[in-house]
Amino acid sequence: MRLWSKWKKGGALLADVFKRNGIDPTAAAAQEVFSKILNEAEAAADTRLKNEPADGSLSPDEHNTRWEALFFEEIRARAKAHAAKVKGR
Repeated sequence: MRLWSKWKKGGALLADVFKRNGIDPTAAAAQEVFSKILNEAEAAADTRLKNEPADGSLSPDEHNTRWEALFFEEIRARAKAHAAKVKGR
C-alpha cells in the first residue's frame, strides 16, 4: 500500500500542486524533482509519525491513514517551496 500511495497518489498530488503553481510537471519529472520530493516527503512522514505521542496507540489502519495524511502535507509543503524557488529564478 505504501509504495502505491507514494507513487500513484503522491505523484498525482505533486503534479496537481505543480500545475496550480504554474510549473509543468513533466519538466519537473524530467529533472528528477518528483522522485526527490516524494522520497523526502516519505522520510519526513515516517519521522513525524514516530515522534507523535499517539503513534503506539493507533490501529494499523489508523496508522496508515495518519501516515498518508502526513505524507501529503509534506508533499504539498515541498512542492510549494520548489515552485517558489523556480519562480524566484
